[in-house]
Formats: sequence, C-alpha cells, structure tokens
Amino acid sequence: MVGGQGWMVKLMCGSHNHELAKSLVGHTYAGQLTKDEKTIIADMTKSMVKPRNILLTLKEHNANSCTTIKQIYNAKRA
Repeated sequence: MVGGQGWMVKLMCGSHNHELAKSLVGHTYAGQLTKDEKTIIADMTKSMVKPRNILLTLKEHNANSCTTIKQIYNAKRA
C-alpha cells in the first residue's frame, strides 16, 4: 500500500477456513498449459487427433499434469 491507497488485508485468524484439496485437477492455476503443451495441442489438432488422445499424450509427457479435457477444448478453440 503506497500512500494509504489500494487494498488492505486484515488477518482475522491464522487458519484456513477450508480443508486442503486432495487433488489439484480442475484448478485453473495447476492446469495451466505451458507453451510447449499449447504447441503440441495445435499440431495434434491440425492432424485431426481427438481431444482425449491429445490429453493422453500430454499426460504421457508429464505424469503430474493436472490438465483436464475442458482445457484441451478451450486451447483448441483459442
């Protein structure tokens, strides 16, 4: 905060008000596509590969990927 302008955060309690997620699948930040993944999606889309097969390919390259089929469809549309 500079000069008293902007946002202010007030800590009421030092604990979370919800449980931690067991899986990050579906979370927007965790499922963000990298530039390489976007390139793979574009290339495979041009080759008429089905979205489920694109997702399987991405999961093979990165076993910890939290990308969902919806993000594949969104990337194809973009």
